[in-house]
Amino acid sequence: MIPHPHVRHPFRNLDTILATKVNRVFGSMTAFWVLVFWQLGWMALAFLGIPLFRDDPYPFIFLLFLGNLVQLWALPILGSTTNEADRKHALKADADHDTLTYIAHVLDGIAAKARVQLPPDPEG
Repeated sequence: MIPHPHVRHPFRNLDTILATKVNRVFGSMTAFWVLVFWQLGWMALAFLGIPLFRDDPYPFIFLLFLGNLVQLWALPILGSTTNEADRKHALKADADHDTLTYIAHVLDGIAAKARVQLPPDPEG
């Protein structure tokens, strides 16, 4: 008989825990809307000529620079959490496969014992 499979849990170090927490916030629609309103607000303040934003005229070079910094910071974190999720899904799929293989083997054993215990079919 196949031994019952041991379910492996992925090792989580501090980096993946931190990246997952940041991804929950930064990868949310709330963060998306904050960034959209931040950029729209910046453009409105620049068009209105507010002193702090007046020095960033259209096409808003400093705003684009800051947006690029956010992207450069966020992409590795979003990528690492995606890789972590893929790894966890693969481990879960392996564990599910092992468990289902074990269950199928047990059921085959039960069916084999049932066939032995059944009387032969007189018509068959």
